[in-house]
Amino acid sequence: MNPFKHSKKEIRTKFEIDLLHQAQAKEPAKPPHPWSHEVIVPAAGCIACGWDAEENLVLISSSGYSITQPLTGSRIFRDQDPNVSDAHMSADSLSFRIPHSGQNIPIFGFESGDGIHMTKDGWTLEIIYPWWPRASVVLDQLFVPGYEYLQQAVMIDLTRLDGRIKCGFSPSGRHFVILGSGGALIYSREF
Repeated sequence: MNPFKHSKKEIRTKFEIDLLHQAQAKEPAKPPHPWSHEVIVPAAGCIACGWDAEENLVLISSSGYSITQPLTGSRIFRDQDPNVSDAHMSADSLSFRIPHSGQNIPIFGFESGDGIHMTKDGWTLEIIYPWWPRASVVLDQLFVPGYEYLQQAVMIDLTRLDGRIKCGFSPSGRHFVILGSGGALIYSREF
């Protein structure tokens, strides 16, 4: 008997296997209505992001930070000083002080917090791994009659992003961002 050979006993339940198959059957797509505005923000070396007081996206990278208006994609500010990221990040990496405005904002990312994953009106964002180790992001609306997990969820098309993924809503729930090491996708809705 080979002491290094292990039996391959399935430990997942039928319910879990069915969920996996349901997730794998989803086709990546754009978010549903009302998430009609898409902005692509290319930025190499992203490590974290957050939302300023006006809900502009603050992207923090190994080469500084930028502030982008989420509806138009217009860059409001860019600082390419590679020392600024570490110098203005809190010791616990959960907040960032924007140097030019002095605003202290909560952040999430690859070495920091974990973002807002549900809006007040029931939209949710979740990172799942139906093809582990590749991450997928699903957007779902909980407050619908007969809600079932993943049934109506949309798997967001992430072909523009690579590597690890983080996601989160803005504090008002008007925008959400999906962060990858090469930049971000921002989706917004009209209120």
